Amino acid sequence: MAREHLDNQGGTGFTVDNGSGFAVRTKLQKVIDALRTLQSGSGDPTTGLASYQLHINEVSNTSQILKIRNKADDGFTVLGDIAKENFGLLLKEGGTMTGPLLGDDNTGATAPSFSFDQDSDTGMYRAAANTIGFSTNGVERVLISNNGIDIKDGLALRLQDSSGSPFVGLKAPSSLDGDLTLTLPDAAPTAATTVTAGNGYALIAVDESGTLGWGLAGGAEGADGSNNQVFWENDQAVTHSYTITTGKNAGSFGPITINSGVTVTVGSGQTWTVV
Repeated sequence: MAREHLDNQGGTGFTVDNGSGFAVRTKLQKVIDALRTLQSGSGDPTTGLASYQLHINEVSNTSQILKIRNKADDGFTVLGDIAKENFGLLLKEGGTMTGPLLGDDNTGATAPSFSFDQDSDTGMYRAAANTIGFSTNGVERVLISNNGIDIKDGLALRLQDSSGSPFVGLKAPSSLDGDLTLTLPDAAPTAATTVTAGNGYALIAVDESGTLGWGLAGGAEGADGSNNQVFWENDQAVTHSYTITTGKNAGSFGPITINSGVTVTVGSGQTWTVV
């Protein structure tokens, strides 16, 4: 390594002072050696500096950092590590990352950190602390956070068939009074005997917290778990206000208690029969 600007190497910078032929030749040789080795040495040079001056910081045997002095002559800009192919930089054509790829924190739905050259308002970004946002057409559509996955603005979760065209969509109603979480059962339905065609199992609410369970669809539950649909069971108290569906009648087995503050609405031309 050679740095002509360092006094402890016998140099006073790149200026060649008048002197004897041997002294001038020695100085010129040191300047040439320093230029030829791009001022290589440990750390950054501190004297004899000029704008756009190159140097190499020999960090270790496996890392040598090429730097260039900025125009203002008050600092160095890193160009890359010459111990690594292509300075250790990822090629425009792509390559394999060996470390984390960090995006800008201060972006949003209209200009996401990771987007596309012909669709710059569609992509991924940091929406908030520990929250990843996804946008299309500059609008936030999906959030992933510690709480789960949020599909925004009443959009549907669409499950396509194998052809990629028709789909089954699941979406929230257009208006909610509060959060509603439905919890699926932890196992498939079981039965002692085969359920007859058209009277399979359906998901039903088993409590007021949104927990779902399996119940026989299309008829009453058999007392012995069989498909002999003989017994129909209902609760003995109405704990939430309810409006009978337009064009429908309703029936219950009593006695039935309607809790305080709860209303059952029976529309014109409808009946609610309690037997």
